[in-house]
Amino acid sequence: MNAALAPVTETTDIDNETTHVFCCDPDRALCGHDVSNDPEVPNPTPNDCVVCLDLEEQPCPRCGFTPEVDA
Repeated sequence: MNAALAPVTETTDIDNETTHVFCCDPDRALCGHDVSNDPEVPNPTPNDCVVCLDLEEQPCPRCGFTPEVDA
């Protein structure tokens, strides 16, 4: 999927930044998290959001983009 990543500080641990993935809406991660004020970071990172990683291989629910998945 053509996506960019944005770090988001978790409310349970302010020292642990979770990286989220977005597609067509740069303000909303695939998991639904608001990333509108977060900078983009390179992929991959050690604290990737597991929900975003699962959804990254599926068609985007907003724009319908279908990623190329290696079979």
